[in-house]
Amino acid sequence: MLRLSWEQIDSLEAIVLKRHAASISKVLAESWPAMTDLLQERWPAFVEAAVVQGRRHGFVAAPELAGYASLWCIWGPAFDSKPSFAWAAEILADTRRSPTLKLHQLAHRTHQELARSGPAATGQAPTVTAAQFDAALASVDAKVRKLAEARSVFISDSVPMAVTACDVGSIDMMVAEAENPLEYRHAANGWQRLPAPAANAAPVKWTLPPEAPVELAVASHALRGGPPARLNLRVDALAVCDPRVHPEIVHAGVGGRLAWKGRDAARLSLALYSLPPAPPEPGAAAPGIGAETRFDPQTVSIASCGLRDAGAPFGDLTMQLKVYPATQYLSEVRHAAWPAMAWPRGNEPVGAPAVVCTLEADGKAADAAGWQRAWVGLHAAFRQGMERLYNEWSRALDGGGARLDVEASPLVGQAGLTWGWRRTSPADVSMRVAGALDLLALAIDLRLSGELGAGTARARIEIHCKGRSELRTAIEQLGSQAAEGRDLKSTLRTWRFPFVLEIEPLAGSEPATLSAAPTAAPITGALVGECGLRPRADGAGHQWFLALRVEPVEIVLNVADPLLGSARIAKKIFPALSLVDWSAG
Repeated sequence: MLRLSWEQIDSLEAIVLKRHAASISKVLAESWPAMTDLLQERWPAFVEAAVVQGRRHGFVAAPELAGYASLWCIWGPAFDSKPSFAWAAEILADTRRSPTLKLHQLAHRTHQELARSGPAATGQAPTVTAAQFDAALASVDAKVRKLAEARSVFISDSVPMAVTACDVGSIDMMVAEAENPLEYRHAANGWQRLPAPAANAAPVKWTLPPEAPVELAVASHALRGGPPARLNLRVDALAVCDPRVHPEIVHAGVGGRLAWKGRDAARLSLALYSLPPAPPEPGAAAPGIGAETRFDPQTVSIASCGLRDAGAPFGDLTMQLKVYPATQYLSEVRHAAWPAMAWPRGNEPVGAPAVVCTLEADGKAADAAGWQRAWVGLHAAFRQGMERLYNEWSRALDGGGARLDVEASPLVGQAGLTWGWRRTSPADVSMRVAGALDLLALAIDLRLSGELGAGTARARIEIHCKGRSELRTAIEQLGSQAAEGRDLKSTLRTWRFPFVLEIEPLAGSEPATLSAAPTAAPITGALVGECGLRPRADGAGHQWFLALRVEPVEIVLNVADPLLGSARIAKKIFPALSLVDWSAG
């Protein structure tokens, strides 16, 4: 591999410029004979200085360097550094203009200046006319291009295109949201579909290219799914190279690519369709509450040659769009109270309490079978947890007579939740989640009873747990923003209901008695848990959940014997148990 130092690169560039100057010098001498007669032996140095200065201005190709050197033949050496040629300095200093555009605008301004000056008066030295300048410049360009092709390793058959002004003058842009967007809102008589607040984005007019990238976001409907949002454009061309080519507007997205050219691109109203709902994967759960559906990344490009006779070009403009589904969802749950439960179980049939779960999408019923099954399954999951508790209780007793009585109301009541995308600014769409929850998080009255023995002493024991936690709140969250106590995190309810111990000594053949130890806490442990809404593990929104556990339970007993005296014993009743882990949605 050949490696060059910076000094070697500079030397190589100087050699290349000298060769360019030598070849350009002969061509310029033919087109500008007056200058060669005037400069004589200084002519090669004059051309070389012009080429070096042109390279500093960003001209690289030989035709560009020759064109810039031709301007020296008209205006004199280093003309662009003189105060009277401030227009040339402004053109050359603008980094937004390409070398081709800079040379075109310098030549166009020179043509205008020569046309204004007119022919030389009688007795004055003849001057170059605008027509002579154009002809000389065209001749220099053609001859230098032939020289460049002769020295090129790869021969090109393409004919160089003539530089013609073609640029956008101004662009008017406005985003029109989907017609009559409706959202679910809770009122005294239930959930109603009401008009959504508008983002109030004002129309935009660009006469200069925007400094920052143009990014837009909008909520819309899928094709044949409802009225779409629209992007309205008005493009006024400053100049056009070919009305069959420019200006050109291209609208591209996942669904395909559409293009308009010339007059067809002057006024457009582009339909911004969102992606249709993705088909569910086999075995996968449907998206949960507030699931952020995917958007369609679309682009709208406005193109021209970006060439104008004067001024910085407008050039090409590309707008990045994110088109989100505008569908609004509503899920409602009505969960009736539960009957009392008892163990050991008899032969009575076990039926699930009445529960109804519905799902709507833009006022139409949607498939809620999975949600309904999950809510119906809460009763079975709760009974299984209680049965496990009863079995552990039975193993802890050595006197028999184990019994469990439970009156419970987990997540009983009614609740409604709505979610969907809302446009909040020209470049942002946020997920709105609103809800009205009127539920008992958990109300429970649990009693464990039976007989317990310690040696010859026996007693009837009862462990009691009672508590109530409510989930009554309103939710109004937009993106990550919400008032205090009205976000999704505020739906979480936790509880800890301690166990209470009651012991009744039983008379037996022996005088020993069994009772609770006279301590501040003769029993430890509690029924703990939480419920509400939580993020799903797969990230697809939130879900209802309820978890119920038992902290380790230990009791401290006192055995009193008239002959042997009193003794204190500790007995473990339950280890840590997980009773219920349920979710829906």
